[in-house]
Amino acid sequence: MENFFARKEEWRNAEGALHLYVLPTGDELLDRLAGIRGRLEGAALHLPTMPETYLHLTVQRLAHFDDEVSQAELSRLGAALTEGLASVPPFSLELQAPALTADSVVCHAEATDEWRALVDTVRTVLQDWGGKELPDAAAGPHLTVAYATGTVDDEVVAARLAECEAPGAIVVDEVHLVSVTERPEVGIFDFTTYASWSLA
Repeated sequence: MENFFARKEEWRNAEGALHLYVLPTGDELLDRLAGIRGRLEGAALHLPTMPETYLHLTVQRLAHFDDEVSQAELSRLGAALTEGLASVPPFSLELQAPALTADSVVCHAEATDEWRALVDTVRTVLQDWGGKELPDAAAGPHLTVAYATGTVDDEVVAARLAECEAPGAIVVDEVHLVSVTERPEVGIFDFTTYASWSLA
C-alpha cells in the first residue's frame, strides 16, 4: 500500500470541502466496525484507523467549499435537498468484508438501484443549485476504515484482516451535509455536520 494522500486529487483547500455523507449507526454495525479497526491497530506504522465518529459513505462531494457559500445559498441548498430527497425512500446496503486497495482498507457495498437513485437525485439537486460542474460520483458505496500515510506491507495487513467478517447491513435513512477537513499528518478526514435530512 502507498500513501493515500499523495495519490488523491489535491483539493483547493485542506478544509471546508462540502460533502453529502451517509453515516453508520446502530450498535451492532458500529461494534463490528470497531472490531475491524481493532484488528488493524498496530499493524503498520503508516496505517492509522479512522475514528468511529468520522466513518462515512460519500454520496457526493460538492463543487464548493464552505468559504464560498453564503448562508442564504446554504438555505437555498437545504430547501432544494428537502424537496429532492422527499422522493427517496430509506434502504439498506450490505457492507462486505474489509479489503485492501492500493492505498486504504475499505468495506465495499454493491451499488444497488436504491443507491444509484439517491446519488442521481443528489447530483441533480446540486447541479441545479450550484451551477458548477460536479466532481465525479464516488466509485460505488464504500466505507474506508483506514488510509495509508506511507508505504505499508500488504501481507501484514492482509494477515490481520483474514479473520474479519463483513460488517453487514448499513441503513441509509439519513443524508448529512458536512464540511470536511483532510488531515494527512494523522491519516484521517474529519468533518462538521451542517444539516441532515431523513429519507422519506
